[in-house]
Amino acid sequence: MKLKGEAAQQFAPLKKNESVAIIEENKTIPDSIAYETIGEFQLKDGGFTVDCSYEHVLDHARNEARKLGGNAIKITSHKLPGKFSSCHQIKFNILRLEDVFAFQNMLIWSREHPVDWKHFKSAPKLERPSFLCATLNVDYKDYKIGAKGRVEVLPIIVFSCSYIQPNYQNKHQLEYNQLKFDLLELYARKMREAFIEAKIDSQMKWQKFAEEIYNEIFNDFETEIYYLETETNFGLEYTETLRWKYRLKEELAETASLSTDSI
Repeated sequence: MKLKGEAAQQFAPLKKNESVAIIEENKTIPDSIAYETIGEFQLKDGGFTVDCSYEHVLDHARNEARKLGGNAIKITSHKLPGKFSSCHQIKFNILRLEDVFAFQNMLIWSREHPVDWKHFKSAPKLERPSFLCATLNVDYKDYKIGAKGRVEVLPIIVFSCSYIQPNYQNKHQLEYNQLKFDLLELYARKMREAFIEAKIDSQMKWQKFAEEIYNEIFNDFETEIYYLETETNFGLEYTETLRWKYRLKEELAETASLSTDSI
């Protein structure tokens, strides 16, 4: 993709695991939320674009926002793929919002940003006291013809499908959900290590081997989640929760070099 535009101002860059909110074309920013505009930009078809799906185009925009210290992207125009280009193309403003939470729908794992009850935005369900809607976002990045790429692994929670029953909104249940997020981070590290060892640095290798690596490790994660939920009775058996917490603390310390905070 070809990026056009320049920043009128900028702030300290954001870390790669800091979320950048997307404000779609049909959404407006309330007058109550103060913000500064860093710059106006455009992402167009560069002529030799390999992947220009909407999510990849947004990734380009997010990366540019992080470089300039922006925590939000306001889409001002979105041109869909058509006769003359198979790419999504956007015009957007990079913003620095004073309060960005209203537009966030996910949290990337970080020691600096622990799980909070405000992240549980879905209506409560009867199945369990709480549910942390968490997954690993895995993608191949920076692919260019003749050049090596890299695999990005991000453990995230999605606010819109995470919930808490009101009667269980206490510190023990919050600690239990943080434990689940930390377990996801551990498996993100295992997956990073597996991709590094497999030397996935080309689109061909990504297409051939990535799904098998992902499925194997994510299956192990889901098995661990099963044991965590059953042994702790969904966080209601606090003694068991503590046992898991101390065990996981050691494993995270042993794999610190692969932390999401270090990417």
